[in-house]
Amino acid sequence: MSDWEVEKPQIIKVSDIVGTSLEDAFSNFDITDIQNLLKHLQNTSVPDLAHAEYLQQQALRCADILSEHISKLVKTIHYLEAQLSAKKNKAALEYSPPKGVRLSIELRKMAGESSSEVGDLQLKLAKAKGSKSLLDKKYEITLKAHHHYKEIASGLKKTILGYSAPMPNPDE
Repeated sequence: MSDWEVEKPQIIKVSDIVGTSLEDAFSNFDITDIQNLLKHLQNTSVPDLAHAEYLQQQALRCADILSEHISKLVKTIHYLEAQLSAKKNKAALEYSPPKGVRLSIELRKMAGESSSEVGDLQLKLAKAKGSKSLLDKKYEITLKAHHHYKEIASGLKKTILGYSAPMPNPDE
């Protein structure tokens, strides 16, 4: 293949990123790069344009990783919510009261909510929602860091390299 020929790009589908399983092992998501970047940002000053652009790029990379993890968590949360609803309904429908006790809507509802399967699913769902909340906050921080370093790089370009937007004419 010569230099001017373009290699056919590999097709990447959403399912390649989000996955095909309905429930992902979100507690095993690797966020090492994100933690390292956030830790690094706490003690970093920007000495020059190259460094500002590098940090801007790293923050954007972390945001991209986080967005993939968040999308997997959203899928998992919706799946767990559907499972929870189905388990509650099944437990409520299968409940039979002790002899002499009249079956009421409240009894069915309590039976559905007190099932051990329901309790396990509620715990899993709570962990998934907590994990999503954590990743959402880290995503927000990395995007803010990206924009912060983008502004620093823009300012450095204007002052160091000597080009900037045209100044408004005070006579106009």
